[in-house]
Amino acid sequence: MPSRAERSRRLLAHGIAAALLILAALVAYLTMAPSWRPLVVRLVCTAIVVVSCVRAIRSVRRAIEEHPPSALDVPRPAPPASERDEAYRRLRDDLVFSHRSQQYFDAILWPRLVELAGDTLPRPRERRRTRRRGPSLEALEALIAEAEKRP
Repeated sequence: MPSRAERSRRLLAHGIAAALLILAALVAYLTMAPSWRPLVVRLVCTAIVVVSCVRAIRSVRRAIEEHPPSALDVPRPAPPASERDEAYRRLRDDLVFSHRSQQYFDAILWPRLVELAGDTLPRPRERRRTRRRGPSLEALEALIAEAEKRP
């Protein structure tokens, strides 16, 4: 923040500049042809309004930037992803991929089910029409229900 002496010097300089500008404008106005005077006065007034608006906008921006943002303006943090959501996604993906691919079922899901339920779990039948597709969702549901029954 400028000191009091600096502010008074700056105010004095602005006053002197304004007085010189008014004197120059007065001389120019009196030497100008009378038909041009209204147009020139309007242009000068427009220039004064534009300069004043620019200064006002700058001061408002400066005032806004000086203050820290409100706690209400800060976006809410994203909720942390729960472990249950990730586990559910993995299980759902296992079922979907096992249904779509027999190889995925044989390599990934079947060993997990056998590990959970024991070796006595009956293997589902392969589909005759589409050998590349895994067991149906109903067959997978029955397998999982059977695995849940066993200790």
